[in-house]
Amino acid sequence: MKHLKLVILFLITQNIYSQTTITFDDDAANKMYIRLYAHVDYNQKIEANKRTPGKMDVHRVVTLFGYQFNRKTQFVTEIEVEHVKEIYVEQAFVKHRLTKGINLKAGLLLIPMGFVNEMHEPTFFYSVERPLLDKNIIPTTWREIGFGISGLFPKNSLKYQLYLVNNPISFNDSGTINGEKGFRSGRQKGAESTVTSLPGLSGQIEYFGWDGIKVGLSAYHGKTNTSLVNNFNGLQTPESTEVIDSSTVTLSMATLHAAMNKNQWTTRFQYTMTKFSNVVQYNAFANSDVPELMHGFYFLMAYDLIKNQNISFEPFVRYSHLNNHLRVSDNLEKNSALKQDIITLGFNYKPDPGVVFKIDFQFYNLGNNTNYQQFNTGIGVWF
Repeated sequence: MKHLKLVILFLITQNIYSQTTITFDDDAANKMYIRLYAHVDYNQKIEANKRTPGKMDVHRVVTLFGYQFNRKTQFVTEIEVEHVKEIYVEQAFVKHRLTKGINLKAGLLLIPMGFVNEMHEPTFFYSVERPLLDKNIIPTTWREIGFGISGLFPKNSLKYQLYLVNNPISFNDSGTINGEKGFRSGRQKGAESTVTSLPGLSGQIEYFGWDGIKVGLSAYHGKTNTSLVNNFNGLQTPESTEVIDSSTVTLSMATLHAAMNKNQWTTRFQYTMTKFSNVVQYNAFANSDVPELMHGFYFLMAYDLIKNQNISFEPFVRYSHLNNHLRVSDNLEKNSALKQDIITLGFNYKPDPGVVFKIDFQFYNLGNNTNYQQFNTGIGVWF
């Protein structure tokens, strides 16, 4: 019975935690774990009366290493190579189990926000590229240095995470936030991170008590950092404070996500709202176009034509809407091109749960009446 409970708990945590951790093994110590994911992509943009070159890319090769010191303490890190030549540390944290429902985590942490920021291995998400919402509003993979607690309560069908983390940087010799890609360029990624503000607060709670259904709510709030503090040699005057504050914004984000996996059907829904404060001062100082509000959502449906435990062929359709200039300040003109509707049609074929072949075709309709399509194909692995 004890071993059966461990197996059930292992399966639950594998489905929920995915690549963000390695499940504790009560009978193991001094044990090394290694996992890996990778994907190779081809993208071809199609525009009327315009010839656009395609792009082939070894997009990512990521190796996850974990070491279990004892039944309560482990270290997890991911080393990522992007586009063959760029090397990053995607996460690096220590996790210590305080009680059955409380784990202490500290280090470089993935911010829990929606589906893909944590669960971004190519066998998990549909389509060749990650959803645009999870690139230009939630800047996947968003990670910062911090600490906090996480836990799983199987009896209550709940998983939670709560962290204090360093905030993105909004000014680093120039502005890093704009309307098109939000604060994507402001991710500090734990690389000699600048700290000029109090830690941000990041949290998520997920409920999986309904058969085949998971619902989650994520939130983040914090004030961005700025390199301008260095320009004043630590002097704090009303003038320096005003200038420094003009190079920062207060960032708030909330995401609702829900998924259903029943029989051969998979459906997913995600909605994200982001609010920026102090944008009038920031835009004037950084010559940018940061909105007061941006939002986006997508709805996906997929159906597995092969009812087999180890093989799947899943055609899917996903409708996405983004408006990165949902609301702007009175002195800023809305950029209609930042309002986008995207329909993605494609399929994921898995000859094994750890291997996926992907093809999709996307229809982009922008608010400025610009339309184009994109063809994508690629392969991915996760083991």
